[in-house]
Parts: sequence; structure tokens; C-alpha cells
Amino acid sequence: MDAREHLRKRQAFGLLLIAAAILVVALFRANLHNIFPPGWWRFW
Repeated sequence: MDAREHLRKRQAFGLLLIAAAILVVALFRANLHNIFPPGWWRFW
């Protein structure tokens, strides 16, 4: 495996990890009623 390919895979994994962390923080900070409004299951 080339060193550039290894670096690219580590960068992609790092960016996905950062994006997941931001999403988790945003979900924890948001009000639960904003994420799941009353009757959200009826939209399916």
C-alpha cells in the first residue's frame, strides 16, 4: 500500500469521525421535541 493511500484513508476516517462527533453533539444539544415532533411516526 502506498503511503499516500494510507494517508488518504486515515484522513477520510478522521473526517467521518469529526462529522459524527458534531452530529452527536448537535443531537444532544437539540430539544427532543425538535428532533421528534409529536406524531412523527405518522409521516411514514
